[in-house]
Amino acid sequence: MKRTIRENIHAPYSLHDMNVSAFEISGDDIVMRMQSGMVRCTSPCEQVEGHVEFHKVGWDFSYAYLLSVNGNTGSFSGSKMELREFIRSNPKPNFTILDETYGYNRTNYSGYITVDDSFCECNIEIYHEGDMVFVEE
Repeated sequence: MKRTIRENIHAPYSLHDMNVSAFEISGDDIVMRMQSGMVRCTSPCEQVEGHVEFHKVGWDFSYAYLLSVNGNTGSFSGSKMELREFIRSNPKPNFTILDETYGYNRTNYSGYITVDDSFCECNIEIYHEGDMVFVEE
């Protein structure tokens, strides 16, 4: 029997509990800025100023999901938006990241956001064929 292990991805920085203060689009790239930076995942684990860049974003496969019921199980209503339109509508989103998931050419963030005075769950999927770059300032 052959066993092949897919190792877990160990991100160099954590964005858990970070508040996304801005998304900036430049061509097929996105810059995501956090109000309080990011946390290094290696010793010393410090909070540092910085932002994240996504290069060669595949806009046809990148989405934002807004779910009306926050944190509950069961039925819910919501909307799925193309990510570019979501960013245009919410350039300063006040989106708090609770979970980060990284896969092949894909980054997913889930958390909470306030849109039109409504507090709701939010999932952001970014498909990128280029690098994801953590920039420490």
